[in-house]
Amino acid sequence: MPSSPLLTNPTLRALVAIALFTYTAQNMLNVSIAPLSRALNLPEWIVGAAVSLAAAAVTALSQFWGRRSIAWGRRRVILLALFLALTAGTLFSAAVWARAAGYIGAFLAAGAIMAARGPFFGAAVAAIPPTGQALVAEVTPDEASRVRGTSAFSGAINLSVMIGSLVSSALGAWWIFGPVHATPIFVLIALAIALICLPRDGGSARPSRRLPRLSAEDTTPEKAAPASSTEAAKNNTSGTTATAELPPRVRWTDRRIAPWIASVFGIYFANGVVQITMGFLVQDRGGLEPAPAVSVTALMLLANAAGAMLMQLIVVPRLGWSPRTLLRTGMTLALVALACLTIAPSLWALAVSTFTMGVASGMASPGYSAGASLAVSAREQGGIAGVINATGAITWIVAPVSATALYGWMPLSPFLLALSLVALSCACAWWLLHHADLEARARD
Repeated sequence: MPSSPLLTNPTLRALVAIALFTYTAQNMLNVSIAPLSRALNLPEWIVGAAVSLAAAAVTALSQFWGRRSIAWGRRRVILLALFLALTAGTLFSAAVWARAAGYIGAFLAAGAIMAARGPFFGAAVAAIPPTGQALVAEVTPDEASRVRGTSAFSGAINLSVMIGSLVSSALGAWWIFGPVHATPIFVLIALAIALICLPRDGGSARPSRRLPRLSAEDTTPEKAAPASSTEAAKNNTSGTTATAELPPRVRWTDRRIAPWIASVFGIYFANGVVQITMGFLVQDRGGLEPAPAVSVTALMLLANAAGAMLMQLIVVPRLGWSPRTLLRTGMTLALVALACLTIAPSLWALAVSTFTMGVASGMASPGYSAGASLAVSAREQGGIAGVINATGAITWIVAPVSATALYGWMPLSPFLLALSLVALSCACAWWLLHHADLEARARD
């Protein structure tokens, strides 16, 4: 089996290391925020609002960062993002300390927590995946290598979720505020890696002109150059030179990628519901208090990330399946896993169900990423990398707020909503993609 791009491209290895520490920091906040809301006497909707604000920032900025990682250079984009992440982690830590010490009230603490976990951290993490995905597309010229590359990069991010869960569990068992105050330290490590390991961007630091948007004719499958062409490699083989042109935007309604988005949307929404309510589930179904719930919540998220990482780093690269097969299999398994999680009566049943959800995501996500990136031209890879990252984020705008609000009304209701959306996306994966294949054959 050919080597993974993670093993052969030094810039991609540095981006993975940066993602590892940044997402570890983010996940420590994710694990802590639900138990913290109760420990600090904050309303439960704060949890959903903070994550939804972050998702809105990711959705708005993913394509912005993806295109500028090519036009401005990867080092400049990542350093800007990590400065935002450091600001977010410091603000979150300070707000929790001040609230716990009684220096600020619930209203001010809630506002600071929402700002830190929302637009600041959201803007930061919006930059890393599209920058990495655009680089993966640049160094993977065919479908098989694209699946391996996107799967490996996503698996590395899930590894950071596992590490974040383990660190949060250990720190949370020692002190409930430990994971929060450790977050800026992990971001500082990521910043140091970026300063030392990312090559300097050559050429112009800013785009001198914009490329016009591709016309409708340019984006038809007949006119658009396939993403598996060597155009990207000709444009920038080293990955260290910033171009003077801003790559074109990719529209969400583009008929080349719309079926892929519809086919994966449900599982991203379901993951948002599961992850944001897990801190409440372990308390309500397991009868735990907030302090021990931090560690158990971390272990649940660890099980989810372990399932995804197992598939993305080990299984998917060896299966040799096409993007469509991966997506369809993952969505079908997600439907079964979510149904089991909805009625899980114990912590052990929750752990098995959330692990299986991770396995399903570990197949569906790289299938979607590879399939969507292969559907557009090489010139559009910066834009499609942003769309791929924003697809998961846009579901988190609605999922956390709706899940926490519905959970407060009736604990079963957010899972029934997620089941409905997963079933719809599963149907799209089997029918819409098949319909798109028939249209492509008819054109040929």
